[in-house]
Amino acid sequence: LILAMDACYGIHVYGMINDTYCKSEGFHKVPYHYYEPGRDECEEYFLHENAPYGGHRFITEKKVFAKWAKKNTIIFTHPNWTVS
Repeated sequence: LILAMDACYGIHVYGMINDTYCKSEGFHKVPYHYYEPGRDECEEYFLHENAPYGGHRFITEKKVFAKWAKKNTIIFTHPNWTVS
């Protein structure tokens, strides 16, 4: 995304949920990996977000992307993000 912001006039991001999706009413549980059973996407995100070390901070990452979208032409679709 950093490279795209430097090289492109606008960026369209498809298929990335926002930072509040997992806490929203009516979110859909989907497997984190389509090819193996286990935790759903939100369970995996919370596990990593709260890991004492070595996790991928998915939710924090999405908050950063939302801040970047306020200053750059970044449009999130499917699902649509409301960047305020």
